[in-house]
Amino acid sequence: MLTGHAGLTDGRSRRVQLGRQQVILKHTTPRQMATAGRISGTVIQALRWLGRDHVNDNVVSTLRRRLSDADKGQLHRELRWAPTWVGDVLRRIAAPR
Repeated sequence: MLTGHAGLTDGRSRRVQLGRQQVILKHTTPRQMATAGRISGTVIQALRWLGRDHVNDNVVSTLRRRLSDADKGQLHRELRWAPTWVGDVLRRIAAPR
């Protein structure tokens, strides 16, 4: 059996078998689910996964380059769903040039 796929859910944590793949759904807070399925949610989760100590100017400049102006606008609108330190990073990413 292959494993390794994980996702977040506002339901209970559980394992789901999909053919030969096993998906591990981990319970999370409604706050973290608020941006699920949007670019802002992906960026917030990626920054949280990297951790405060590993988010540097290179990470910020890479995201600024790769995200569209519309994506950056969404980041700015959804700052309230991010932890404070992530919100500070999102402001740097979304800032006008």
